[in-house]
Amino acid sequence: MLTYFIKRFRFFYLIKKCFISIKNNSIIDTFKKVISFMKRKKMSLLKINKLSYESEYQENIDFSEYKPKVKAIAFYLPQFHRIPENDNWWGEGFTEWTNTSKAQPYFNGHYQPREPHDDFGYYNLTNPEIIKRQVLLAKQHGIFGFCFYYYWFSGKRLLEKPLDLLLEHPEIDINFCLCWANENWTRRWDGQDDEILIKQNYSIEDSYNFIMDIKKYIIDKRYIKKDEKPVILVYNPSLIPNTGEVFNLWRTYAANNGIGEIVIWICRTFGHNAISLNITDKIDGEIEFPPHGLPVFYNKYFDSKGKISSIYDYKEIVDSLILEKKKKCNHLLNIYRTSMLGWDNYARKANEWITYAGFTLNCFYSWVKFIVNDAYEKYDENNAFIFINAWNEWAEGTYLEPDKKYGYANINTFSKAICGLELNV
Repeated sequence: MLTYFIKRFRFFYLIKKCFISIKNNSIIDTFKKVISFMKRKKMSLLKINKLSYESEYQENIDFSEYKPKVKAIAFYLPQFHRIPENDNWWGEGFTEWTNTSKAQPYFNGHYQPREPHDDFGYYNLTNPEIIKRQVLLAKQHGIFGFCFYYYWFSGKRLLEKPLDLLLEHPEIDINFCLCWANENWTRRWDGQDDEILIKQNYSIEDSYNFIMDIKKYIIDKRYIKKDEKPVILVYNPSLIPNTGEVFNLWRTYAANNGIGEIVIWICRTFGHNAISLNITDKIDGEIEFPPHGLPVFYNKYFDSKGKISSIYDYKEIVDSLILEKKKKCNHLLNIYRTSMLGWDNYARKANEWITYAGFTLNCFYSWVKFIVNDAYEKYDENNAFIFINAWNEWAEGTYLEPDKKYGYANINTFSKAICGLELNV
């Protein structure tokens, strides 16, 4: 409770930091740090006010005549329809649009609110016609498939309706796979991270039940495969006790129950990877998941009410990221790269939100082009996968779907990069 209070009141937060610094260093060193902090803050605020969102309105372009150089998979959020649990936890009628529509600009150049284009509107994913329209757009733009977040808690499923609609409508022609969103659901959107709404248990029985439950999806002919083996993603493997044992149980069940061999990929989230988790021999691949793992530059900002935000320069981050990866010359065949758009979860979080301001189409194009070329060089044609975060993360500011202000600029730019076209064609 004390930590919660301190974080939300600027004066007490700074006093606490000063006392810790004096204890660990000296009064003189602490004074120097305070002066340095004030200078950085002044420079940060000057810089933040110059970070405008650079895009332009574009009509939809059909890229069907071009062949993508890679298999691009877009992460897909299904929380655009009502469920009883969200009505109970967040208020009647809650969907992802609830958060998205209430956001307002917070600093000069802050692109809020994000409003969907009239071609799609504030859609409801219980309507299969909406999913068909999404699929048509994705296919026009050379996107190989969607990766649906799968919310499963010891047999309890949430937000499964859009995925089940795919099974009910085999005529919806899109490749898809699942990413187990295996975190507890908490009240973190309003700052109450410690209040668990629904919990993951991770029992041995759960391990079997999970792979049994998803069998109906992974045997679907549209399910995404690598080397003819269905792919299963895990969002946060660090939370799973005995991770390797759980994955072995999945493999055993799949082999003995008509699925065959499976491919397990983990997302590189919260500072973890296969090496740090000691599971390199238990998985088949890793997937980058920005903004996780992006280079970090100091840019904290406190407002007058003590709320904390982290505002970064999108262009600076991307330039540094590409340079770093080029230097490493990483040729490991089991790492699949991911790009994102102008991440901004201000609409979703009451405090400690993160914005990658200064998004530009040119910079986004450069990032996608880099990961496309990386995959094209490392993998054969059938296994050159890349990912994009995301198809429709509206409350986090990273979406390929068209919006009201800039139209189809995001998805047009993405398609040019994956098809090997110049940005200005």
